[in-house]
Amino acid sequence: MTTPPSTITVRPVGPDDFEAVADLTARAYVDGGHLSADDGYVRRLRDVADRARRAELLVAVEGGRVLGSVTLARGEGDYANIARRGEMEFRMLAVAPEASGRGVGRALVRAVVDRARVEGHERVVLTSQASMTVAHGLYERFGFRRAPDRDWEPEPGLHLMAYVLELS
Repeated sequence: MTTPPSTITVRPVGPDDFEAVADLTARAYVDGGHLSADDGYVRRLRDVADRARRAELLVAVEGGRVLGSVTLARGEGDYANIARRGEMEFRMLAVAPEASGRGVGRALVRAVVDRARVEGHERVVLTSQASMTVAHGLYERFGFRRAPDRDWEPEPGLHLMAYVLELS
């Protein structure tokens, strides 16, 4: 049996997508057990307008419905946490819980890596919580490797694990 071709497309976010992106991102982090609903970071995840103004957002859509999103930052940009010059960082990768396992995350990561190559970046970097094991497997399938020397703690007790994909 062959797998039907994916009908998921990735495109830049538009203002009409902001509410859907805010909702699905918060749900992905809270329902996935990575944040509590009252965590202050949830407000930041929901502030899609700020992200769109200070970084770049891509959305994965199918039939006009937003199923996932990711935020791109270039080295030392507003939304970059660990990116250095010549690197693209992605953050806040989120897939609507009901779309999990359908290739949405894979389509978004592929779009990030493709964009980084086209723009001539040397590597793609990201950080992730230890609890995000499904995402870690996805990153590793793309060739990302752990970079413990770049791990960091944005606040006491929140350890973020760094991953790097060399593009050269």
